[in-house]
Amino acid sequence: MKNKIIPWLEGIAGIVLLLIIWYIASVTGIFGRVSIRASQLLLPLPSKVFHTIYEMVVSGYLLRNLGVSLLRVLKGFILAVVIGIPIAIFMGLSQHFHDFINPLFRFISPIPGVAWVPLAILWFGLGDKAAIFIITMGSLSPIITNTLQGVQDVDPILMQALETMGATRWQMITKCVLPSIIPYIATGFRLGLGFAWRVLIAAELVGVPNGIGYVLSVGRSTGQTDITIVTIICLGVMMIIMDEFLFNPLEKLTKNWRA
Repeated sequence: MKNKIIPWLEGIAGIVLLLIIWYIASVTGIFGRVSIRASQLLLPLPSKVFHTIYEMVVSGYLLRNLGVSLLRVLKGFILAVVIGIPIAIFMGLSQHFHDFINPLFRFISPIPGVAWVPLAILWFGLGDKAAIFIITMGSLSPIITNTLQGVQDVDPILMQALETMGATRWQMITKCVLPSIIPYIATGFRLGLGFAWRVLIAAELVGVPNGIGYVLSVGRSTGQTDITIVTIICLGVMMIIMDEFLFNPLEKLTKNWRA
């Protein structure tokens, strides 16, 4: 029990330290770099930001836009999974397919999500389709990379044994490959969803009238730094929630699977 409490206390201590530094920076003009009046605009007090969060939650504005963003992220992420996992499996099983796809994959994978914004606008116009396309492209690379690594790490003796027993390619995939790569797929999901949240802001700057990126845009255009900070906090909190209630249990399950 003690070992479980200590990490939580250390985490809380880190957050408290951050809030103290934030408060001191705000009331001292960002450590004397600007006037105190200017610092209230550039870096509002934590109390002001928390009050803004409270007002946005009570009004329903924040939760409504978070829900819209979450739905977009899930759509883009699921599309990346549907595209990425089959590509990675066939890359791992077929050297010819690997040689055919790998140059294109290596070319696309380093491109940041924000770089797809102009093309997304041209291809899909302004709205949800463009945003989902950007999220998909942003989360595709880690899913393919981890799944491919899992296929390459499948025990070749198992594959040879199945081949000797006359198994078809489909049976080899379903009975050997897929069970073996589940831990790798779980890691790819975790990284892919993280990337999806990272490109969300860029995706929602593509002319969409709602979502957390839209809230950020409104805060920026109206000079309300507290709203900008609220969106940053929301993104961080969403990832923490997903880690605690989705990815950590999934990681434990896949560790048992691997064992």
